[in-house]
Amino acid sequence: MAQRISVVMTVFIILTLLVTACAPIIPATPQVVEKVVEKVVEKPVEVIVTPTPVPPSPEQLARAQTLNVAIGGRIADPTNLNLYAPGVSRSSTGLHQMIYEYFFYQNLQTGEYIPWLAESYEYNDDFTAVTVKLRDGVTWSDGQPFTPDDVVFTYELLLNNPGMVWAAEVGKWVASVEKVDDHTVRFHLKQANPRFHLNREAFPAVGIWGGITILPKHVWEGQDPLTFKNSPPIGTGPYKLASATETAMVYERRDDWWGIKVFGVTPAPKTVSFRYIGSPTTVALALAANEIDTPFIGILSLADFLAVASRNPNVRAWYRDAPYAWLDPCPRPLMVQNAVAPWNRKEARWALSYLIDRQAVVNLAYEGTTVPSWGIWPFYDGLKPYFDAIQDLLEKYPTTAYDPAKAAELFQSIGYQKGPDGIWTSPDGQKLKVRYLVNADSSEEMKVSAVVADQLQAGGLEVEIQSLSGGVLSDAILRGDYDIKLHSFCPGYIYDNLELFHSKYYVPLGENAPWYERNSFRFKNEAFDAIVDEMAATPPTDEEKIKDQFRRAVEILFDELPVVMMVQAPALVPFNHTYWEGWPSAENPWNMPVSWWATFNLVINGYLSPSTGKWVGGIWPAGGQ
Repeated sequence: MAQRISVVMTVFIILTLLVTACAPIIPATPQVVEKVVEKVVEKPVEVIVTPTPVPPSPEQLARAQTLNVAIGGRIADPTNLNLYAPGVSRSSTGLHQMIYEYFFYQNLQTGEYIPWLAESYEYNDDFTAVTVKLRDGVTWSDGQPFTPDDVVFTYELLLNNPGMVWAAEVGKWVASVEKVDDHTVRFHLKQANPRFHLNREAFPAVGIWGGITILPKHVWEGQDPLTFKNSPPIGTGPYKLASATETAMVYERRDDWWGIKVFGVTPAPKTVSFRYIGSPTTVALALAANEIDTPFIGILSLADFLAVASRNPNVRAWYRDAPYAWLDPCPRPLMVQNAVAPWNRKEARWALSYLIDRQAVVNLAYEGTTVPSWGIWPFYDGLKPYFDAIQDLLEKYPTTAYDPAKAAELFQSIGYQKGPDGIWTSPDGQKLKVRYLVNADSSEEMKVSAVVADQLQAGGLEVEIQSLSGGVLSDAILRGDYDIKLHSFCPGYIYDNLELFHSKYYVPLGENAPWYERNSFRFKNEAFDAIVDEMAATPPTDEEKIKDQFRRAVEILFDELPVVMMVQAPALVPFNHTYWEGWPSAENPWNMPVSWWATFNLVINGYLSPSTGKWVGGIWPAGGQ
């Protein structure tokens, strides 16, 4: 009714004005007005009011152009940005994501090996040298060209200064590096290695987290590589440091970045900040309020994430539903001490495995954020060809099966019997005890141990949990002073994770193993070693041959079960889609969701796919690409 009156009044006013302004053509009586109105309102009248647009404030505009990443702690010394100095973080500071770049990047999710600062590599016939063609047009952020001289200088620095981070691995493999021409360098190796280009600790190629970083010779020459603070840092990356404090590292986009001209791509965020904003609760509140776009791994629990997602539907994890989390490259098996009885027998190790209900571990200890794992490799698409090659072995060896009856059968087969108290007893009358070593500083290990210990005790084992931390824990692991210990197996590559079991790392019980997952569990199998050695000498491009080697090695591993397979490693890393779109996800797994890795550069920018020749990914402002 109000709408009709409004229209009547409008028409009446118009007709009145016409009558006043012109000679009378028609009497403007109420009856006439009513007839006109009836014609006007035969159809519903929609009155559209367009509000006067309010321009965004400078603060709103700046936020829409800024990518905010929450880090897990304060920056110890924001003036020391020397990523080769021990104790300096290259990830929390944003250094290896924003400032530096690498010859190649490995997309573990897709299996692609992506050229970046370099265009190609080629080995000689006996794999004792590799020649790398550098990309033309690359410059440092101060305008100086990126040249082979920088590469040679960096490696000479590492070879001559063993205290630098990763210098030991470089010294293990690299004899020398030479400049061939203005865009070519050649690495001379100390021994044949067709996998050198995959060794991030000796070659500037990033797969997991970070890698050897090339330094600008004109900046670092004459400096002490351990005390030089490198502030502000000069790199080839698309951003430069704007400010640095204990709580915020802020980077501004370089409009003169070489990639804009070479690739024709400009990074979308004008500013990227890595901020410490406090406790997990504070991070959760900031994410819900659109103050940050993504947190580092390990900050938010599942409960935190679900609370945020319920308040802000723009916040999503890798999966939209359970298990939510992306799978980190380092699955979690139980290391079993193969050098002590009865765990020196595969029957006992398999019996131990059958007593563990992994789905219960997932549900109770991990709150449903991961999945049971049949092996020690992450379930990435890039590894699927190898997994497909062992499908029959997965059926033959049920490494994740929960079967207490089968466990009892195996214990009995090696002479154990259950006593009146329900505990398995050895032929000489000793109760079967398990010393379960746990990292007291790891909430993950503490939660898992509570579930697993209950399951093993229900299965007839006496479980002694030893919670240690720091150097005492490290010493116990390396000396083999444990029966079982949950551990990460990195880096997640087909060859590298098999090589962890090689008996070249074997040392007698009581002596320090080379590293935790490098056979601190003291496994020895000559046939297995021979296959791993064969694989080490095979170029990784020979996929069919490696699949055969993988199959043979895995069958031995499954049969012997030197470690008990447990779960994939969850990485709950949500992204906020309010300001930025294009994040990788399970629905669009074009890359890895890792703001703390050097590959975050490619998450922001995207990359030229070596498989298709097309540009893949990169984030863009919400509301338009």
